[in-house]
Amino acid sequence: MRPIALAAALLAATLAPHLHAAEPSPALIERLRTEEPPERPIARPGTMWKMSLAALAVSAAADALSSYGKRELNPVLSSRDGRFGGRGIAIKSLVTGSAIAGQWFLVRRAPETGRLAAIANFGMAGVFTAASVHNSRNRRQAVMEGMPLVPAVPVPADR
Repeated sequence: MRPIALAAALLAATLAPHLHAAEPSPALIERLRTEEPPERPIARPGTMWKMSLAALAVSAAADALSSYGKRELNPVLSSRDGRFGGRGIAIKSLVTGSAIAGQWFLVRRAPETGRLAAIANFGMAGVFTAASVHNSRNRRQAVMEGMPLVPAVPVPADR
């Protein structure tokens, strides 16, 4: 006899006396009918919130990857030469990471907020995905060597 089959037979022989179906006593049936069920503790954050975190992280990474090396119009994210580079990736990662960390502390403290946090995460993931699709389709933003970084339409100085 194989070791696994021997272990299964031993386990079945050990548990067999305890697996018989017993009828509940009338007192137990009456107690179950009259007592209120115990209050269940609030469950841990669900799988949907965890999946939304993954979607948010992947979409933010895709947005950063599709923007890398291209001209950045946001002055907070752009480097000195006007391109999206290491500074932009650091700031974008900091914002996304702090949002995830804040949600983690919030959902740990109040697990019922996990559903709302998941909705917010999927919304942000949609925005980041739309931005990455736009960046990958818009090839004109790529900064080429020797190309000046000036706007196509001059902006009046009084604005």
